[in-house]
Amino acid sequence: MSGIRGAYVTGVKTVRKAADKAGLLERLERSDSPKVRHLRTLFSIFDAGDMAKMDLAWWSYPAMRRVEAFLADRPGARIFEYGAGASTVWLAKRAGKVDSVEHDTEWVEFVREMLGDTPGVELHAVAPTAATEDTVVRSGRVGHTDLDFADYVSTIDQVGGPFDLIVVDGRARVDAFRRAMDHLADDGVVVFDNIKRKRYWDVISALPGLRIELLKGGTPTLPYPTTTGLIWRD
Repeated sequence: MSGIRGAYVTGVKTVRKAADKAGLLERLERSDSPKVRHLRTLFSIFDAGDMAKMDLAWWSYPAMRRVEAFLADRPGARIFEYGAGASTVWLAKRAGKVDSVEHDTEWVEFVREMLGDTPGVELHAVAPTAATEDTVVRSGRVGHTDLDFADYVSTIDQVGGPFDLIVVDGRARVDAFRRAMDHLADDGVVVFDNIKRKRYWDVISALPGLRIELLKGGTPTLPYPTTTGLIWRD
C-alpha cells in the first residue's frame, strides 16, 4: 500500500472510531438516501466484513444493479469467482451455487467466517508458486510479479462449467478472463472489475467477438468512481 493510500486508510479508521462512538454510522445506515448510504461505506475502506453486513460487493454501483437484475432472471444461477471477499457473500444471497478461488490462504479463512452457514458456496484456496523460466501465468500487481498463478487460474477447469456468471476480480486477471470464456454459458456474462486499468484494457478491448459494457460510477468505500465491465460473447 502506497504512503498516501496508507495514510488515507489509517485516517479513515481513526475517524471511524469517533463516528461509531457518536452513533453516526448507525444513523447513516438508516438513511433512505443513496448518497448518505454511500457516505457510510467510506468508513469501511478495506473492511470486507463491514461491506458484507451492508450487502455490498466491491464493484461500481451501476454494475451491482445490473448484476442483481441479471441474476434475478436466473434462479439458481451458477457462478465462478476469481477473488473472494464481500462479493462472495453478496453473490451467495442471489445465486444457487458459488465457487470462489482465492490466492491468499489466510484471507480465505476470513471469508469463510463471513459466510458462516451460508449455503451453496465453495471456497478454493490456491496459493501461487514461485515463478520459474517456465512460468506461464504471472500477475502484474506490484509484489506479485515473481509468482506463478497457473494453478489458481486453472481452478475453473477443475470445477467445470458452464457458469451463468463469472467474476474476474483477483490476480492474473487477463489470464483468468481468457480461461473463463471457455466455461461461460452461451448467454452468460463476465464481470471484470477495474477493467479500465491499462494492463487489462489494452488486452481485453482488442479481443474479437466480445461485447463490453462499461459501468462507471460510485463505488463502496471509495471517494472516487471506478469502472466495472460486463462482458458477453458478441
